[in-house]
Amino acid sequence: MSRLWAFVCGVIFMFVFKMGFLGFVLGLFVGTLLYKWFDKVAPLGGDLDPRLYLATTFEVLGHLSKAKGNVTKNDIRMATQFMDNLRLTGDARILAQQSFNLGKQKDYPLRQRLKLFYQHYHNQRRLLNVFCEQLIQVALNDGHLHPSEEEILYIVAEELNISRARMAMYIQMMMASHQFQQRGNGYYQQSHQQQYQQHGHYGNPYTKGPNIDDAYRVLGVDASADITTIKRAYRKRMNEHHPDKLVSKGLPKEMLEMAKQRAQEIQAAYDLIKAHRGFK
Repeated sequence: MSRLWAFVCGVIFMFVFKMGFLGFVLGLFVGTLLYKWFDKVAPLGGDLDPRLYLATTFEVLGHLSKAKGNVTKNDIRMATQFMDNLRLTGDARILAQQSFNLGKQKDYPLRQRLKLFYQHYHNQRRLLNVFCEQLIQVALNDGHLHPSEEEILYIVAEELNISRARMAMYIQMMMASHQFQQRGNGYYQQSHQQQYQQHGHYGNPYTKGPNIDDAYRVLGVDASADITTIKRAYRKRMNEHHPDKLVSKGLPKEMLEMAKQRAQEIQAAYDLIKAHRGFK
C-alpha cells in the first residue's frame, strides 16, 4: 500500500507539477512519508474488531485440529493451554472456546470467514503476517505439521493474499523457532561464552542448547549471510513483531503475550548468532 502512495505522488509531482523525473523521485519519497504519517495518526485498515481477530484465530485452530481426523484430547489440551498463555478470562475465553468448537465443525466455512477477516485487515499487512505465524506456532505445539494442516495454512495464505512462497518461509521460520525454543529450555543457566570456553562450541552432546542453524532460520537468513544482512534481518523481524507497534496497528491486547514471546525468541536467536560470529 505504501508503494502505491509513493507511485501516485511520484506521478503527481512529475506531471501535475511538471517537475520531470526529479519530481517523480521526490514524489516517491513524499508519498512514503505521507502513508506512514496517516497510518500512524489514523490506521488505514478502518474500524478493526479485536473480537473478530480472536474469534478467527481460534476458529482456524479448531479447523486445523479437525483436519488431522478426530479432535483428540491433546488437541483440546493444547487449545486450552493456548488460552491460558494468552490469559483469556471471562467473555474473551468463552469466545475463544466457542470459536474453537465452531472451527471443528465439518461444514465450517473456512474461506468465507477468511474473506471477512481479510476485508477488515487487508490494509494491515503486518498483522496478517503475524496472524499466519501465530497459527503455525500453535499448530506446531505437538512438534510437527500434519499434511492436512499444511494444506489449510496454504488456503489461509491464498485468502489473505499472501504468496505460497512466503507462507512456506513462515512455516520454516516457525519450525526453526519451535526447535530453537525447545532446545533452549534449561540451557541459559550458563552464558553462551561459558559454553564456548568449556566445550569449544555452542552446546555439547550432553547439554541441551539452542542450535545455531535454527537461530539463522528464526531470522530468515542463510548461515553464510554477511553481518550487514544479519543485522538488517534482525531489525526487520523486531520491527515486524514489536508488541507496542502491533497493538497500535490493531492487534488485540489478548494476543500481546504471544507477540512478546516471539520478539524474545528473535532477540535470543540474534544474541546467539552475535556470540557465534563475534560481532556486536
